[in-house]
Amino acid sequence: MNKVQKTAYELIQADARFLYTLTDISKNAQNISSNYICMSLPYIGLFTEGAEQWCKKVGLNSPCFNPTEKVFYTQLRQGHKLFEKSYKDYATLLFKRFTESENYFYNIRSLREKIFGYYNVGTDLCNGEFCGNTILCSMYTPIKLLGNEGVGPWIRDMSIVAGKLSAYLGCKEFPIYRYNDNIIVKYKDYHFYRNSPLKMNDDFGFLLFSILCSINYAIEFIENYFIDEIPQKFKYAYLQYYYLCDFIKEVNTQKNTDFYIDDCLFDRKFRNCLAHYGLGQYIRETEIISDDILKGLTNKAFGKDYLTTKAELYEILRSLTKQIEQIILE
Repeated sequence: MNKVQKTAYELIQADARFLYTLTDISKNAQNISSNYICMSLPYIGLFTEGAEQWCKKVGLNSPCFNPTEKVFYTQLRQGHKLFEKSYKDYATLLFKRFTESENYFYNIRSLREKIFGYYNVGTDLCNGEFCGNTILCSMYTPIKLLGNEGVGPWIRDMSIVAGKLSAYLGCKEFPIYRYNDNIIVKYKDYHFYRNSPLKMNDDFGFLLFSILCSINYAIEFIENYFIDEIPQKFKYAYLQYYYLCDFIKEVNTQKNTDFYIDDCLFDRKFRNCLAHYGLGQYIRETEIISDDILKGLTNKAFGKDYLTTKAELYEILRSLTKQIEQIILE
Protein backbone atom coordinates (compact mmCIF):
# COMPACT_ATOMS: atom_id res chain seq x y z
CA MET A 1 0.00 0.00 0.00
CA ASN A 2 1.10 3.55 -0.66
CA LYS A 3 1.16 6.21 2.05
CA VAL A 4 -2.37 7.47 1.37
CA GLN A 5 -3.76 3.92 1.44
CA LYS A 6 -1.91 3.19 4.68
CA THR A 7 -3.41 6.34 6.17
CA ALA A 8 -6.92 5.29 5.14
CA TYR A 9 -6.22 1.85 6.62
CA GLU A 10 -5.29 3.45 9.95
CA LEU A 11 -8.56 5.40 10.02
CA ILE A 12 -10.47 2.19 9.25
CA GLN A 13 -8.59 0.47 12.07
CA ALA A 14 -9.66 3.27 14.42
CA ASP A 15 -13.30 2.55 13.61
CA ALA A 16 -12.73 -1.19 14.10
CA ARG A 17 -11.21 -0.38 17.48
CA PHE A 18 -14.28 1.70 18.35
CA LEU A 19 -16.59 -1.20 17.50
CA TYR A 20 -14.45 -3.52 19.64
CA THR A 21 -14.72 -1.01 22.50
CA LEU A 22 -18.52 -1.03 22.23
CA THR A 23 -18.49 -4.79 22.82
CA ASP A 24 -16.30 -4.30 25.89
CA ILE A 25 -18.68 -1.65 27.23
CA SER A 26 -21.65 -3.98 26.77
CA LYS A 27 -19.87 -6.70 28.76
CA ASN A 28 -18.01 -4.77 31.45
CA ALA A 29 -19.32 -1.24 31.99
CA GLN A 30 -21.31 -0.82 35.21
CA ASN A 31 -23.03 2.56 34.93
CA ILE A 32 -24.47 2.57 31.44
CA SER A 33 -28.05 1.61 30.69
CA SER A 34 -29.20 3.08 27.41
CA ASN A 35 -29.63 2.53 23.69
CA TYR A 36 -26.03 3.59 23.00
CA ILE A 37 -25.43 0.65 20.63
CA CYS A 38 -28.67 1.21 18.71
CA MET A 39 -27.81 4.91 18.41
CA SER A 40 -24.43 3.91 16.95
CA LEU A 41 -25.92 1.60 14.29
CA PRO A 42 -25.53 4.07 11.39
CA TYR A 43 -21.85 4.45 12.23
CA ILE A 44 -21.39 0.69 12.57
CA GLY A 45 -22.96 0.44 9.12
CA LEU A 46 -20.59 3.11 7.78
CA PHE A 47 -17.58 1.23 9.10
CA THR A 48 -18.63 -2.26 8.06
CA GLU A 49 -19.84 -1.40 4.56
CA GLY A 50 -17.00 1.06 3.98
CA ALA A 51 -14.28 -1.26 5.24
CA GLU A 52 -15.58 -4.22 3.25
CA GLN A 53 -15.64 -2.16 0.05
CA TRP A 54 -12.26 -0.52 0.69
CA CYS A 55 -10.49 -3.79 1.45
CA LYS A 56 -11.83 -5.36 -1.75
CA LYS A 57 -10.79 -2.32 -3.76
CA VAL A 58 -7.16 -2.51 -2.62
CA GLY A 59 -7.03 -6.29 -3.02
CA LEU A 60 -6.94 -7.45 0.59
CA ASN A 61 -8.07 -10.96 1.45
CA SER A 62 -10.60 -9.72 3.99
CA PRO A 63 -14.02 -11.10 4.97
CA CYS A 64 -16.68 -10.30 2.37
CA PHE A 65 -20.45 -9.85 2.56
CA ASN A 66 -22.91 -12.47 1.46
CA PRO A 67 -25.91 -11.01 -0.43
CA THR A 68 -28.05 -10.64 2.71
CA GLU A 69 -25.28 -8.90 4.63
CA LYS A 70 -24.63 -6.55 1.74
CA VAL A 71 -28.25 -5.41 1.69
CA PHE A 72 -28.34 -5.06 5.48
CA TYR A 73 -25.20 -2.94 5.81
CA THR A 74 -26.00 -0.83 2.77
CA GLN A 75 -29.32 0.01 4.43
CA LEU A 76 -27.80 0.39 7.90
CA ARG A 77 -25.29 3.04 6.82
CA GLN A 78 -28.12 5.19 5.45
CA GLY A 79 -29.10 6.09 9.01
CA HIS A 80 -26.23 8.56 9.26
CA LYS A 81 -27.87 10.78 6.66
CA LEU A 82 -31.51 10.86 7.67
CA PHE A 83 -31.26 14.65 7.55
CA GLU A 84 -30.52 14.39 3.84
CA LYS A 85 -34.22 13.67 3.47
CA SER A 86 -36.65 16.49 2.83
CA TYR A 87 -38.43 17.84 5.89
CA LYS A 88 -41.63 16.16 4.75
CA ASP A 89 -39.99 12.76 4.21
CA TYR A 90 -38.10 12.90 7.52
CA ALA A 91 -41.25 13.84 9.43
CA THR A 92 -43.24 11.11 7.67
CA LEU A 93 -40.72 8.42 8.65
CA LEU A 94 -40.32 9.75 12.19
CA PHE A 95 -44.04 9.75 12.91
CA LYS A 96 -44.63 6.44 11.18
CA ARG A 97 -42.19 4.88 13.66
CA PHE A 98 -43.65 6.93 16.51
CA THR A 99 -47.16 5.66 15.69
CA GLU A 100 -45.89 2.08 15.52
CA SER A 101 -44.42 2.49 19.00
CA GLU A 102 -47.57 4.10 20.39
CA ASN A 103 -49.81 1.37 18.95
CA TYR A 104 -47.54 -1.44 20.13
CA PHE A 105 -47.29 -0.25 23.73
CA TYR A 106 -50.98 0.71 23.87
CA ASN A 107 -52.07 -2.73 22.72
CA ILE A 108 -50.01 -4.63 25.30
CA ARG A 109 -51.22 -2.55 28.27
CA SER A 110 -54.07 -3.27 30.65
CA LEU A 111 -57.18 -1.10 30.61
CA ARG A 112 -56.02 0.65 33.78
CA GLU A 113 -52.65 1.48 32.23
CA LYS A 114 -54.33 2.76 29.08
CA ILE A 115 -56.37 5.14 31.21
CA PHE A 116 -53.75 6.26 33.73
CA GLY A 117 -50.67 6.18 31.56
CA TYR A 118 -48.01 4.05 29.98
CA TYR A 119 -44.71 4.60 28.19
CA ASN A 120 -44.27 4.78 24.42
CA VAL A 121 -40.78 6.28 23.97
CA GLY A 122 -37.53 5.48 25.72
CA THR A 123 -34.88 8.18 26.00
CA ASP A 124 -31.17 8.13 26.80
CA LEU A 125 -29.43 10.66 29.01
CA CYS A 126 -25.71 11.29 29.52
CA ASN A 127 -24.83 13.81 32.22
CA GLY A 128 -28.48 14.83 32.16
CA GLU A 129 -28.47 15.61 28.42
CA PHE A 130 -30.83 13.77 26.09
CA CYS A 131 -28.69 11.82 23.62
CA GLY A 132 -30.97 9.21 22.10
CA ASN A 133 -34.49 7.85 21.83
CA THR A 134 -36.12 4.62 20.76
CA ILE A 135 -37.88 6.17 17.77
CA LEU A 136 -34.51 7.16 16.29
CA CYS A 137 -33.26 3.64 16.99
CA SER A 138 -36.22 2.28 15.05
CA MET A 139 -35.46 4.64 12.16
CA TYR A 140 -31.84 3.47 12.14
CA THR A 141 -32.70 -0.22 12.00
CA PRO A 142 -33.64 -1.76 8.61
CA ILE A 143 -35.78 -4.43 10.26
CA LYS A 144 -38.86 -4.27 12.45
CA LEU A 145 -37.96 -4.32 16.15
CA LEU A 146 -41.20 -4.10 18.14
CA GLY A 147 -42.97 -7.43 18.49
CA ASN A 148 -40.37 -9.21 16.38
CA GLU A 149 -39.27 -12.21 18.43
CA GLY A 150 -36.63 -13.22 15.88
CA VAL A 151 -34.91 -9.86 15.66
CA GLY A 152 -32.23 -10.61 18.27
CA PRO A 153 -30.83 -13.75 16.64
CA TRP A 154 -31.10 -12.18 13.19
CA ILE A 155 -29.11 -9.08 14.13
CA ARG A 156 -26.61 -11.29 15.95
CA ASP A 157 -26.07 -13.26 12.74
CA MET A 158 -25.72 -10.04 10.73
CA SER A 159 -23.14 -8.78 13.23
CA ILE A 160 -20.77 -11.70 12.72
CA VAL A 161 -19.22 -10.24 9.58
CA ALA A 162 -18.64 -6.89 11.32
CA GLY A 163 -16.75 -8.73 14.05
CA LYS A 164 -14.73 -10.68 11.50
CA LEU A 165 -13.81 -7.50 9.64
CA SER A 166 -12.80 -5.80 12.88
CA ALA A 167 -10.62 -8.76 13.83
CA TYR A 168 -9.06 -8.87 10.35
CA LEU A 169 -8.23 -5.18 10.70
CA GLY A 170 -6.44 -5.84 13.97
CA CYS A 171 -8.87 -4.39 16.50
CA LYS A 172 -7.53 -6.71 19.21
CA GLU A 173 -3.96 -5.62 18.55
CA PHE A 174 -4.77 -2.29 20.19
CA PRO A 175 -6.12 -1.56 23.67
CA ILE A 176 -9.78 -0.61 23.75
CA TYR A 177 -10.54 3.08 23.79
CA ARG A 178 -10.67 4.17 27.41
CA TYR A 179 -14.12 5.11 28.67
CA ASN A 180 -15.33 6.79 31.84
CA ASP A 181 -17.50 4.30 33.66
CA ASN A 182 -18.13 6.84 36.42
CA ILE A 183 -20.38 8.82 34.10
CA ILE A 184 -24.00 7.83 34.54
CA VAL A 185 -25.61 7.01 31.21
CA LYS A 186 -29.20 6.13 31.88
CA TYR A 187 -32.48 5.31 30.23
CA LYS A 188 -35.78 7.03 30.99
CA ASP A 189 -39.22 6.18 29.62
CA TYR A 190 -41.92 8.70 28.80
CA HIS A 191 -45.38 8.85 27.30
CA PHE A 192 -45.27 11.40 24.51
CA TYR A 193 -47.28 13.55 24.68
CA ARG A 194 -49.13 12.91 27.94
CA ASN A 195 -46.05 12.77 30.14
CA SER A 196 -42.92 14.01 28.39
CA PRO A 197 -39.99 16.35 29.12
CA LEU A 198 -41.17 18.78 26.44
CA LYS A 199 -42.93 22.09 26.84
CA MET A 200 -43.56 22.08 23.08
CA ASN A 201 -45.63 18.97 23.53
CA ASP A 202 -46.59 18.21 19.93
CA ASP A 203 -45.27 16.59 16.77
CA PHE A 204 -42.97 19.47 15.87
CA GLY A 205 -41.59 19.47 19.40
CA PHE A 206 -40.80 15.78 19.11
CA LEU A 207 -39.13 16.29 15.73
CA LEU A 208 -36.90 18.98 17.24
CA PHE A 209 -36.27 16.69 20.21
CA SER A 210 -35.05 13.99 17.82
CA ILE A 211 -32.67 16.46 16.15
CA LEU A 212 -31.37 17.29 19.62
CA CYS A 213 -30.84 13.61 20.44
CA SER A 214 -29.04 12.99 17.15
CA ILE A 215 -26.56 15.80 17.78
CA ASN A 216 -26.08 15.07 21.47
CA TYR A 217 -25.23 11.43 20.83
CA ALA A 218 -21.97 12.73 19.33
CA ILE A 219 -21.22 15.91 21.26
CA GLU A 220 -22.39 14.75 24.68
CA PHE A 221 -22.23 10.94 24.85
CA ILE A 222 -19.26 10.15 22.58
CA GLU A 223 -17.40 13.29 23.65
CA ASN A 224 -17.75 12.75 27.39
CA TYR A 225 -17.96 8.99 27.80
CA PHE A 226 -14.76 8.27 25.88
CA ILE A 227 -11.73 9.64 27.70
CA ASP A 228 -9.20 10.03 24.91
CA GLU A 229 -9.44 12.18 21.81
CA ILE A 230 -10.62 9.69 19.20
CA PRO A 231 -11.60 10.22 15.54
CA GLN A 232 -15.23 9.31 16.20
CA LYS A 233 -15.69 12.44 18.34
CA PHE A 234 -15.23 14.54 15.23
CA LYS A 235 -16.49 12.16 12.59
CA TYR A 236 -19.92 11.44 14.04
CA ALA A 237 -20.53 15.09 14.92
CA TYR A 238 -19.45 16.27 11.47
CA LEU A 239 -21.70 13.85 9.61
CA GLN A 240 -24.71 15.14 11.56
CA TYR A 241 -23.61 18.73 10.97
CA TYR A 242 -23.12 18.23 7.23
CA TYR A 243 -26.70 17.16 6.59
CA LEU A 244 -28.22 19.51 9.15
CA CYS A 245 -26.88 22.56 7.30
CA ASP A 246 -29.54 22.20 4.61
CA PHE A 247 -32.13 20.45 6.77
CA ILE A 248 -32.32 23.30 9.29
CA LYS A 249 -32.91 25.77 6.47
CA GLU A 250 -35.83 23.65 5.32
CA VAL A 251 -37.18 23.44 8.88
CA ASN A 252 -37.18 27.24 8.97
CA THR A 253 -39.00 27.42 5.65
CA GLN A 254 -41.59 24.80 6.54
CA LYS A 255 -42.29 25.90 10.12
CA ASN A 256 -41.51 29.63 10.00
CA THR A 257 -38.72 29.31 12.56
CA ASP A 258 -35.37 31.07 12.69
CA PHE A 259 -32.87 28.42 13.78
CA TYR A 260 -29.31 29.26 12.79
CA ILE A 261 -26.48 26.89 11.89
CA ASP A 262 -23.19 28.25 10.57
CA ASP A 263 -22.28 26.38 7.36
CA CYS A 264 -18.63 27.53 7.32
CA LEU A 265 -17.41 23.92 7.69
CA PHE A 266 -19.70 22.46 5.03
CA ASP A 267 -17.47 20.55 2.58
CA ARG A 268 -18.70 17.70 0.38
CA LYS A 269 -15.29 16.24 -0.48
CA PHE A 270 -14.26 16.25 3.17
CA ARG A 271 -17.53 14.55 4.12
CA ASN A 272 -16.88 11.85 1.51
CA CYS A 273 -13.50 11.10 3.09
CA LEU A 274 -15.14 10.56 6.47
CA ALA A 275 -18.02 8.49 5.13
CA HIS A 276 -16.20 6.35 2.55
CA TYR A 277 -12.51 6.30 3.55
CA GLY A 278 -11.94 7.87 0.13
CA LEU A 279 -8.64 9.59 0.83
CA GLY A 280 -7.03 8.68 -2.48
CA GLN A 281 -8.91 11.27 -4.49
CA TYR A 282 -8.61 13.98 -1.84
CA ILE A 283 -5.26 14.20 -0.09
CA ARG A 284 -1.68 13.96 -1.35
CA GLU A 285 1.06 12.09 0.48
CA THR A 286 2.83 15.36 1.30
CA GLU A 287 -0.33 16.67 3.00
CA ILE A 288 -0.69 13.75 5.42
CA ILE A 289 0.08 14.49 9.07
CA SER A 290 0.73 11.07 10.55
CA ASP A 291 0.40 12.00 14.23
CA ASP A 292 -2.83 13.97 13.74
CA ILE A 293 -6.13 12.41 14.87
CA LEU A 294 -7.56 12.74 11.35
CA LYS A 295 -4.20 12.53 9.56
CA GLY A 296 -4.28 16.13 8.31
CA LEU A 297 -7.73 16.03 6.72
CA THR A 298 -8.96 19.12 8.58
CA ASN A 299 -5.80 21.00 7.60
CA LYS A 300 -6.48 20.09 3.98
CA ALA A 301 -10.17 21.03 4.09
CA PHE A 302 -10.19 24.08 6.35
CA GLY A 303 -6.57 25.12 6.87
CA LYS A 304 -6.91 24.40 10.60
CA ASP A 305 -5.61 21.66 12.85
CA TYR A 306 -7.88 18.96 14.21
CA LEU A 307 -8.51 20.40 17.67
CA THR A 308 -9.20 23.91 16.37
CA THR A 309 -11.64 22.59 13.77
CA LYS A 310 -13.32 20.29 16.28
CA ALA A 311 -13.79 23.14 18.75
CA GLU A 312 -15.40 25.23 16.00
CA LEU A 313 -17.65 22.34 14.94
CA TYR A 314 -18.80 21.69 18.50
CA GLU A 315 -19.45 25.39 19.10
CA ILE A 316 -21.71 25.47 16.02
CA LEU A 317 -23.61 22.34 17.07
CA ARG A 318 -23.95 23.45 20.70
CA SER A 319 -25.33 26.77 19.52
CA LEU A 320 -28.00 24.87 17.59
CA THR A 321 -28.85 22.54 20.49
CA LYS A 322 -29.24 25.53 22.82
CA GLN A 323 -31.64 27.15 20.35
CA ILE A 324 -33.68 23.94 20.23
CA GLU A 325 -33.63 23.41 24.00
CA GLN A 326 -34.90 26.93 24.66
CA ILE A 327 -37.97 26.20 22.57
CA ILE A 328 -38.85 22.61 23.48
CA LEU A 329 -37.58 21.72 26.97
CA GLU A 330 -39.04 22.59 30.35
